[in-house]
Formats: sequence, structure tokens, C-alpha cells
Amino acid sequence: MKLYLTSLLLVYSTLFSQSISDLRLKKNKLETALFERYKSEIEKKEAAKFLIDNLEIHYSENYNWIDKQNKKVDFNELNYSDFKRAEQVFKKLQDSVKLKPKTYQVKDIDVITPEFLIKNIDQAFQVWKNNPWSHSYNFKTFCEYILPYRSLTEPLEDWRSEYLQLVAQASLKAKNVNQPVDVATQTILELKNFRFLDSRPDPIPYLSPKQLLFRREGACNDLANLTLLACRSMGLAVTFDFTPEYGASSKRHFWDTVIDENGKHIPFNGNCFGNPQGLPYAYNATEKRLAKVFRKTFSIQQSSLAAIKDTAVIPNGFLREKNILDVTEEYVATGKISYPINPESKNTTAYLNVFNLAKWRVIDWGQKKSNTIEFQNLGSNIVYLPSFYDPASKKMSYAKYPVLLDSNAKQQILNPNYNKTFSYNLTRDKNKKGPGLDFNSFEVFENEVFSLYVWDNGWKKLEEAKAEKDFIKFSKIPDNGLFLTLCPKSNGYERIFRINSNTKQVEWY
Repeated sequence: MKLYLTSLLLVYSTLFSQSISDLRLKKNKLETALFERYKSEIEKKEAAKFLIDNLEIHYSENYNWIDKQNKKVDFNELNYSDFKRAEQVFKKLQDSVKLKPKTYQVKDIDVITPEFLIKNIDQAFQVWKNNPWSHSYNFKTFCEYILPYRSLTEPLEDWRSEYLQLVAQASLKAKNVNQPVDVATQTILELKNFRFLDSRPDPIPYLSPKQLLFRREGACNDLANLTLLACRSMGLAVTFDFTPEYGASSKRHFWDTVIDENGKHIPFNGNCFGNPQGLPYAYNATEKRLAKVFRKTFSIQQSSLAAIKDTAVIPNGFLREKNILDVTEEYVATGKISYPINPESKNTTAYLNVFNLAKWRVIDWGQKKSNTIEFQNLGSNIVYLPSFYDPASKKMSYAKYPVLLDSNAKQQILNPNYNKTFSYNLTRDKNKKGPGLDFNSFEVFENEVFSLYVWDNGWKKLEEAKAEKDFIKFSKIPDNGLFLTLCPKSNGYERIFRINSNTKQVEWY
């Protein structure tokens, strides 16, 4: 057995060394071509180096349609005059052949050419150097938020010329071309007749740049990418920001920011743009409680978990990405959680979760310090639950008790006290509490039986009660607990709550 493991390690070591060597050869080929091209242009040479240094983490996610024999079916929506026609043809194809999507990934380093990068660099420099709204951006900002040839994991395409042609008239409508926000506003307004979709059937997270213009519709992440590409084609420094899960509402969200002449990030939402000075389509990124906000960068962030640990030991999701930057403090006042653990625990990394769509979902990670796990830069007035991940079983084990980080950023462990119980009439509270627009979907269905659960090393059922006309009376509620109420009509949007010991008011999270 020991000999087998040693042999296996040698095989992995050899394959890893070959992979590193192959990567280096591919990078060297690009460097040779680009450094020769820009040998007399220092800034462009440095820009080329920035792209090549970070190229290895970037890739496309795409898919083909295959039949029941697993053979690729020749269909490309972009070959048709418009999306409606493409849908009609595809529907006829579906009626005759049983189709299913097969996804695949393509690493940029395996397909990108020196010619592709040279064209991208030249076009990016053209709009950065020659437009007044770009003059406030330094080289670092340019490299991170104007120069990149891609934004996310969308299929790789040459997009700058087409997007610039689409929105080029924006600068003529701007009142002050020295202000990036003004030009960005007009750029977004040039993107007419794009439709928001709550979801779409494609099995990839992001549509390609050409698909976005062809379909003229997409989910919020697609529209955020659409506006980003349009703005960057104009020489505007624009970021892609996201909250992995809302902290006290269902689902998640993606949006953008444009960097103004003072270096401040101004948020805008898809193709609806605005700022506090009254520009059109104002967007308040903090209208729902934010637990965490991250920003996509092109460069590898050395503080990201994936830059510190092998992705194989990280739970599947956004934390496996090396190019995410924690920007929560740009949006909300933050606090930290120090959660006590067994000093003998061998776990050095833990995860932090919020309750969203009927599950605890990862939004951050923390490290062990002495006999605690510390989580930093957290939004307040939110209930969190720490957890540990076992990469062997790919399962999460959750902490015994959740923790509330209150509006003053003070933590409170929600350990239910069964020696202090009380009764309570739970109603559908439709009154707005606090400044946010957090969504509480709780409904009372008369004569329906509701179950009350408390989190105590898992959801523990406390009691059942039949609903009256507009309330449910529970009589065994322990003090300082975190609760969830479900009935047969529950749809997964139910929110967790606690009952304040002092005010006896329901507080939804």
C-alpha cells in the first residue's frame, strides 16, 4: 500500500511538473511575440505582461447540443437573421431530434493568439489615451478594468469594435465629457431594447458578447456584463460586483460600478444606471442587506482563498476563483465574528453561511486563531452559521449554533434556552421595518398545520400548530433561538427569524 501511494504521488508530481512546463512554454511564446511587437512602447509592453502573467486562471464556459448517440448537432444561433428565427429553427430541430446540452471549458492559454492580444491591447490603449473621460485613470486602473479582453467566463470572442460602434454616440450626448459617470450614463442609455430575464435555459453562467447583442436579453449577470463591455469599449473603467447570496432575502445579485474622476466607485444595475446626484435609473446596491460583496478582477488576488489553498479542498462555488476581491466595506459598515471552536480541532479554515432559498449557503471563509475562527468584513444585522468542509466526502458540517451580528456589529450566539419558553402569535408582518427592502415571503394559510423549528445542531422540530385566520399560536418557544416555520405549502422562500427577548417583536433574517 505504501509503495502504491508513493508511486501515485510520483505520477501526480510528474504530471504537475509537465503542466507547469507546458504553461511556461505557452507563456514564453506569447511573451516573445508581444514583447517584440511592443519593444519601443513601454506601457504597452507592461500591459502585455499584465495580461500574460494572469492568463492561466482564465477560461471559457460553453456548450454544444448533442443527440442521443452523443454526437454533436450542428446548430449555431448566430447563423440566423435574428434570435426569433433561431428559436423557431431550434424548436423544429428539437421536435425531430432528442437534444441535450453538453458543457465544456476551454483555457485561454490553450487557444489565445498573439494577434488576438495585440489587437485587444491596441484598441484598449486607443480609447484610454484619446478620450477626456479616461484621463483620470492611472495605469493600474486601466490594466484591471479597461484592458482585459474578457470579463468573466463567457465564451471568448473579439468584441471591442462591435460594442464601440453600438455606443459611440454616447459621448456626443454627455454634458461633461471629463466626467466618467456622465459618459457612462449616456453609454448605458444607448443600450436600448434589452430585456431582463429572471432565468434562462442555457447551461452556462454567462452568454458570449455576440450572444448578448444578438438576443438582446439576459439574466442580471448577463446584463451586468453587457454594460461592462459597452463601457470598457469606450475607455470607461467599470467593474463587475456581486453578492454571492443576499443576507436576509432570497437569491443573489450582480451589478457594476463605474470609477469616477476621483477614484470613487459608483454602482449601476444592468442597463439601468444612475447615481445620487439624480442621473437616470438610480440604483441603491444596499436596499437589501448585504452579507458580503466581491469584485471580479482580471488579476490573481493573493488574498483570495483559492490563491492560498488548493481548489480541491474548497467547496464548489465562487470561492474557488482566484480573481475575486472582497469590497464589502465599500458598501456597508462591517464587523467581524470570532466563533469559539475546540482548541484541539485540526480545521484551520472554516466557512460562513447565510440562509437563502431553504439552505445554508457559503458567502465567506475564515481562519483559525487560537481557539476561535475569525471572519472579517461582514455586513451587520444578519444571522450567520459557521461550517467546516470535508473534501473527501464533499459535505459540510455546520456549527451547533448560529450567530447574529447585530446592527451595531456585536455578535450574539443564538443558543436556545429551553428553560425560558413563551407563547407567541406569529403573523404575516407586512409592515416595513428598517431602511431595507428585504423580502419576507411568510404567509399564514388558515387551518393549515405549521411546524416550528429551532436551529440546535440542525433544524429541530419544536411543535405543530393549526393556523387561525391571520396568525399561528406557538406555545413552546425557547428564548434566544433562531427559528423557521414551514407548512405543506412552503415554497423554499421562507425566511429565518428570531423573537427579540426585550421587545417581543419578530426579527426576520
